[in-house]
Amino acid sequence: MSVRLRGTDGVVNNRWIPKYTFLERFGHWVHAATYIPLAFTGFLIFAPLLRGLAQGDWGEALRVTHRLFAVAFGLMPIIYIIAQPSRFVMNVRENFRFGKEDVGWVKAAIPYYLMGKHVDMPPQPRFNTGERLNAAAIMVGYVLFGITGLLMWFGKGIMPNWMFRLAVVVHDLTMVATFCMFIIHFFLAVMHPLMWQSLVSMRYGVVSESYAREHHAMWYYGRERALDMWEKHQAELAAESAQA
Repeated sequence: MSVRLRGTDGVVNNRWIPKYTFLERFGHWVHAATYIPLAFTGFLIFAPLLRGLAQGDWGEALRVTHRLFAVAFGLMPIIYIIAQPSRFVMNVRENFRFGKEDVGWVKAAIPYYLMGKHVDMPPQPRFNTGERLNAAAIMVGYVLFGITGLLMWFGKGIMPNWMFRLAVVVHDLTMVATFCMFIIHFFLAVMHPLMWQSLVSMRYGVVSESYAREHHAMWYYGRERALDMWEKHQAELAAESAQA
């Protein structure tokens, strides 16, 4: 795509690389649109200090609302698995694959993302370490939410009390863990100036070639070439430091 600079004859050429399908983008926004009200209604139902709000007609309305959003929340990944099974398998494999370069990413993440220091980040695949941790938490969360939610919805009065209480505890802990990941994801995707293209990719399904080259070198160049380039770059930095 070519963009002419206003007031000049200069033209900037940029190539866009597909990253997400339409269904993946649609599923992302359905997830967000259902997860937020689920978190809100779930907190009102189970928070001890607010338990009075979950009584009577208001409490019943909260529970019905929570279950309606839960159905939509759970249906979306099922639709995705049926409609695009090969993409689903590919994403699962990618998001649960971690290596030694991810340790380096975690070490550099705090100064890079929180302190604004442009430190060298190890090369990353289509999803960086943080994105894969978030995706893995979401996938595990879906399974735990689904199992415990169905037990709590249909099993009360049928299954043993200890099993029901265990389902509640696991459901709540899953909520806490996924909500923490949601806050981090929201900050980096929506508010962080370095990550604006991640929001663009989830809207239009593409990222720029320059962004892919800088933030997802393993995806852009291939794993072996990206690691080889990274090792050579680190060797050059070490040599420059020794000469200084």
